[in-house]
Amino acid sequence: MASAPVLLQPHSAGRSLAVLLAACALLWTWWQIPNWYRLGAADEATLAYLVQLWQQKWLLALLTTAANAVVLYRATLPLALPSSPGSLLDTRASLAGAVFWLCTFFHLVSLLLLVLVGAGWLPLNPLWPS
Repeated sequence: MASAPVLLQPHSAGRSLAVLLAACALLWTWWQIPNWYRLGAADEATLAYLVQLWQQKWLLALLTTAANAVVLYRATLPLALPSSPGSLLDTRASLAGAVFWLCTFFHLVSLLLLVLVGAGWLPLNPLWPS
C-alpha cells in the first residue's frame, strides 16, 4: 500500500502565540496560588509557610526553564526555521515576525528574572517574614 507524500505545512503564528500565552498563564497561575489562599486565610503563620514552600528559587527556576523549553521548541524555533523555502515569501510574515519577537522577549525576560533572583537582587516575595 503506497502512502501519500507528507506535505510540510508552515507553522502557524497563532499556534505559537497560543503556546506562549499558555506558558505565561502557567507561570502566572503558579505565582498567584499563595495570593489566592491569602484572600480567605486568617492564619498568618500558615500563609507564610505556604508562600515559602511554594515560591522557592529552585521551583521558580525549574518552572521557568520548562516553560522556556516548551516555548522554544513549540513556538520560537518553528517560526525561526521555515518549513520550506517558499514559506519565507508568505504574506503573513509580519504576524509571524511579531510573534517570534514576543517569544524572544519572553526568553530574555525570563533569563533576566532568573539571574536577578539567583543573585539576590530581586526578592521572590517581599511579604515573606525576615
